[in-house]
Amino acid sequence: MIDISLHLLDLLQNSAHAGASSISVLVVEDQEHDSLEVVVKDNGVGMDEREKELALDPFYSSSPGKRVGLGLPLVLQTAQMAGGKVSIESAPGSGTKVTVQYRLSHIDRQPLGDLASTLVSFMAGNPRVNICFLYKGPHGEFAFDSEKALQGIDTQYLGQVGAICQIEEKLREGLAKAGFKPDRGGLLFEVPRGAGTHQRGNPG
Repeated sequence: MIDISLHLLDLLQNSAHAGASSISVLVVEDQEHDSLEVVVKDNGVGMDEREKELALDPFYSSSPGKRVGLGLPLVLQTAQMAGGKVSIESAPGSGTKVTVQYRLSHIDRQPLGDLASTLVSFMAGNPRVNICFLYKGPHGEFAFDSEKALQGIDTQYLGQVGAICQIEEKLREGLAKAGFKPDRGGLLFEVPRGAGTHQRGNPG
């Protein structure tokens, strides 16, 4: 099953393709308001108004030789199916910010997936891109900075694989303490009684 973490990986790859050297990722699980928000902000080349419109077209891609780009259009489709939406803020030379919103308990909301694995996979393939990650969950917040994390690891001794394994362990521990559960989906998720305006699994 395609999950939200894989859509996040698509957004991260888009940022890297746009020449970003720094990417901020925010994931917010708000049970009180029955909402899930994923925000990716980068310092890449940015887009003009025309490019922002085309970015949501499944038959458009800025990648040479790649005829169809389904990243953002697929994210938009899955967000709308779960009672949410996608917004893009961007300008040439000013980077891009993509905000994806879902209704947390919606029956069609995909599982969050494995955020830790997604982040380390991207880091392994894009070692020169700094990731600033913040997760706000049911039990608190967890913040992670890839550049700072690597400074505290003896990469010469451990090698890239060993360093990535340590980082993944730190991510999993921090996410767990903040209440993250990788197998959540709207069909199986129940917001606390009295929270939000919708009941469990009600498409609205």
